[in-house]
Amino acid sequence: MSYVKRFSTFLFLSLLILFLSSSAIAEQLTVDEIIDKMKENQVEYVNSKTQAEMEIIDKNGKSESREMIMYQKEEDDKISILMRFLSPKNVEGVTLLSSESGDKIYLYMPAYQKPRRIAGSSKKDSFMGTDFSYEDLGMDYQSDEYLKELKEETETQFLIEVLPVGEDISYSKFMLSVRKELFYMEKVEFYNLEGQHTKTLEIQEIEIDKNNKITPVKIEITDVENNHKTILNIKNIEYELSLPADFFSLRTMQKPKL
Repeated sequence: MSYVKRFSTFLFLSLLILFLSSSAIAEQLTVDEIIDKMKENQVEYVNSKTQAEMEIIDKNGKSESREMIMYQKEEDDKISILMRFLSPKNVEGVTLLSSESGDKIYLYMPAYQKPRRIAGSSKKDSFMGTDFSYEDLGMDYQSDEYLKELKEETETQFLIEVLPVGEDISYSKFMLSVRKELFYMEKVEFYNLEGQHTKTLEIQEIEIDKNNKITPVKIEITDVENNHKTILNIKNIEYELSLPADFFSLRTMQKPKL
């Protein structure tokens, strides 16, 4: 092959590589675009009612099953949650109220007949022996108030670092693993204030409705330090219920039936 032909071939290959590289760069999503796509794929609702089974498994493999019901409302980018255990007897009637995305948290135990507010210093504590802390229950990892950075992109996932800003919480950061094919949060790793990985939340099963909206139906959260886990199996979800304006209140959480 002559020098001219070799040079022409080299030039063509170089231009082809440059074109493909430029195309890949042009198609690369920003972290904000990824988060927006995740939100687009979630079911849109003002309020919901979820019935679920919770299984708590200790380091020795011993498990305890609980039935629970949870109401949730999202308004003005703030999440309110009212959750009650229905069984077994030792936790029946225990009710949690988390309002304003966890800014105010109350726990009602029938034996004491009065809700008590969870102090800020106790929000990192375990909620009724589960691997969810009180602050975990009302936390929004996609919050626009958090700083986010795309750390890695593989064939199947985006890895996003999330840094809480301006909040008094017990985590220094979260690492979100986002499934590229369907754009949903597949895993969250929690890091404490010392930078140690302490917990992992995984969405193990999802359902996709006729509008291609995604709902997690099996969630597992693991305390990696204590080898303890909690599995949440969603049995049924209802959306857009007719709820009183004061439903998410101290008065409601004391009612014998929600």
